[in-house]
Amino acid sequence: MNLLEIVFKSQEGERVSFSPAQAFAAIGVASIAADGYLSEQKRQRIVELLLAQSLFADYSEPRLRKMLEDLFNLLSNRGLEPLVAIARESLPSEYQENAFKLAIDLALVDGELSAQEKEFVRHLWKIMDIPVEIAAEILEAIASEHNVNITP
Repeated sequence: MNLLEIVFKSQEGERVSFSPAQAFAAIGVASIAADGYLSEQKRQRIVELLLAQSLFADYSEPRLRKMLEDLFNLLSNRGLEPLVAIARESLPSEYQENAFKLAIDLALVDGELSAQEKEFVRHLWKIMDIPVEIAAEILEAIASEHNVNITP
């Protein structure tokens, strides 16, 4: 039994798995929580960004908010690392780059990139296997959109 199977056991003994939409949203939820502060600004932004994705074309706002609330509950019960691990395992490769963009946008929406958020973005970049050049372009573009200086 691997770590994911141990960590994500449900009460019935089944492993929790995510649909592609849930996995994508879970990356966003993890990004919001990375600095330990769940701001209303970030909660609103994730809804806007997810509803703009074709992956969520069939989602109403109430349905999306319910899914996000379930993911926040899972986050509070299981923690950040397990949430990201199962999301990464469940997320099809064609959505990984956009999930990375989502995570960066949510990390920067408040106008800064905290040390915890930097570490989260670095970890996400590594586990998503996004080429360094593409990750750098994404980070620079989104930082520019949010008028955030990300250089040390």
